[in-house]
Amino acid sequence: MLLTRLLFGCTATRWRVRKAVLSSLLLATTAVCAQQAPRQPAPKTPAALPAAQVEEALRLLLRADSTNQLRSRGPESAGLVIDQTITKLGRDFFDLFYVAFEPPAGSADYTITITERPGRVGSALVALTVNDVDLLEMPLSPQYEQMAGAAAEAVAMAQSQLL
Repeated sequence: MLLTRLLFGCTATRWRVRKAVLSSLLLATTAVCAQQAPRQPAPKTPAALPAAQVEEALRLLLRADSTNQLRSRGPESAGLVIDQTITKLGRDFFDLFYVAFEPPAGSADYTITITERPGRVGSALVALTVNDVDLLEMPLSPQYEQMAGAAAEAVAMAQSQLL
């Protein structure tokens, strides 16, 4: 009630009195709050370690990180087969290759690229590259049996390169 009386008067003298009372109330509340607040201890700074210990700790951390990174790789990161074909013939060849290809045990981090260049009408040139090594370049026939044989040959060459 005292506070509402102080706030809603209009004369200049009363305003100064109100201002003084409110500022003293604010100071008193701040002092009481400061006394009641729990004090937090000052943060301690850790002692400096010798350079040899820091180097050894970093070396162990990097070794553990690289070991965990090798373990955490799943089957999705084992290898990559890239399709860079243009025509339906090239796409059919890639499909036959992809279905038949099974990477040899122990092979990891490989990249196989099948590229196609247009050839004569009704044919195409297909190239097989494994880990940036050109292995095979052959013309494709539109006949399915011949294309399946060419895909089987390409699979055998890719697997032998990965061994």
